[in-house]
Amino acid sequence: MRKTITILAATLLAALPLASNAQTENPRGIYKLTTLTGKKGEIKAPFDQYKICTDSLTLMVVVQGNSFAIKDTDRQLLNYTGERTESPDDKSTMVYDSDASHFTMKWWSENKGHLYFPDEGWCIEKYVAGSYSDMGKTVIDALNTTEAAKADNPLLGAWRIIGYIDELRDAKKDIPNLHDNYRKSKYNNCFLVFMPQHRVLITYTGGMTDKIEYNGKKSIKLGNATRQVKWLTKDRIAVQERIDYRTDWQILERMDDGRSPLSRVASIYPRRKAK
Repeated sequence: MRKTITILAATLLAALPLASNAQTENPRGIYKLTTLTGKKGEIKAPFDQYKICTDSLTLMVVVQGNSFAIKDTDRQLLNYTGERTESPDDKSTMVYDSDASHFTMKWWSENKGHLYFPDEGWCIEKYVAGSYSDMGKTVIDALNTTEAAKADNPLLGAWRIIGYIDELRDAKKDIPNLHDNYRKSKYNNCFLVFMPQHRVLITYTGGMTDKIEYNGKKSIKLGNATRQVKWLTKDRIAVQERIDYRTDWQILERMDDGRSPLSRVASIYPRRKAK
């Protein structure tokens, strides 16, 4: 996953330079929650949870079943602080025992009645790099994909959803209208990533995965439903969707500028400065 982290760092940020000192203890990369110490003592992580730590933003990805959420939960950069002496006057988050491979985060929980988090108390979370659940790896890879189209299956890769049209014969008239209204539409920041075994829907708050089968580049099978794929150009397709007795066409355009879906989604969040 070192390649994934490198690509992420290059595409997600207009980043501040990392310190040249190789011993920096700021966590940078993608880390999985391994243990949580809270109301029930130290337990194995009860969530399939990841921190994406960069020089300008920290995002959290939580995977549950075939869905996932993207959150700006921390609202700060996770930089090394050391384990400060706890005091009633300082309840700020601590990051320690920290390097490129792991880190520990200690934060003050104001939750009431949570199953795992203390009621007005300290919660400790330990994270490790390079560890993923099967679905977690699928989600992180999809978020971070910058893969160009492959000759053997040009469907693979990331596509942005620009909207729907009723009839393909009206595509030349309807698609310019979709472009004109895209920024204000509900499809802005909505992406589909076709992977060898999954299709992943990504929005700025999260998304979901589906198992997928390909019939070359002409159709896809999601569950028991087969959907036709019509190639309007080499970088624009229409995917059939049947809704009740009606057929609509989802219009997708290839993302080919080297930016990942994650970098596009992350651009809506405010950049943070070190405190």
